Amino acid sequence: MPTYRRGGHVRGDDDRVERECDLCDWHCVADSYPALVREYQAHLRSDHLKAWLRA
Repeated sequence: MPTYRRGGHVRGDDDRVERECDLCDWHCVADSYPALVREYQAHLRSDHLKAWLRA
């Protein structure tokens, strides 16, 4: 099982970044940090609206 970087920018073509949600069991692996942020914000907006409004 590969271990991905937790945040930060991707260094090469085979690098990925990952994020978990502190409020549920949601998890995402993305090819770039901006893509990861978009996915996380979309998750918060749809599943945890109050947390998204505070962020």
